[in-house]
Amino acid sequence: MDVVPYLKKIEKFGKDNFMFNISRETAEFLSILSRLKNPKKILEVGTSNGYSTIWLAKSCDAMIWTIEILEKKYPLAVENFKNLKLDKRINAIHGDAILEIPKLKGKFDLVFLDAVKKDYIKYIGLIEPLLAKDALIIADNIVSHKKRAREYIDYMNKNYFSSIIDIGQGLMVSLKHHL
Repeated sequence: MDVVPYLKKIEKFGKDNFMFNISRETAEFLSILSRLKNPKKILEVGTSNGYSTIWLAKSCDAMIWTIEILEKKYPLAVENFKNLKLDKRINAIHGDAILEIPKLKGKFDLVFLDAVKKDYIKYIGLIEPLLAKDALIIADNIVSHKKRAREYIDYMNKNYFSSIIDIGQGLMVSLKHHL
């Protein structure tokens, strides 16, 4: 199945059904970052119906772990991954990321956060031991939900090379550094 028309179908479905997917321009930028990073393992917190996951999967050959808490969204994502034959590379997890992240093993080269904004600080605390050297962390809704994500923003600015990009709802792109 051709991925581009399918992504357009998911975009429309997302808008019509309040999936709160990332914007097309955010998806394209995320895809560029993923291609440049060329990760082996990706962690996504907040799957929704799989729109951003599919963009990540089509941009590189990484194995992807994605976590979704909402019962109504999880099966939609799984169906989309199967329809595009991406289910062998995408490990979809249904549950609360705060409970599921500690169960993960290995090191992740790229992390994409797009879930409960006030919990970004909790997520990064749980994810840090799982970060590969020079891991790239991308958080969505940083401009639109600045107050809810304030603690995360402050922490990332202090402990990572970080920049806020005014694209879509605002992304914070951070690089784990070792000086």
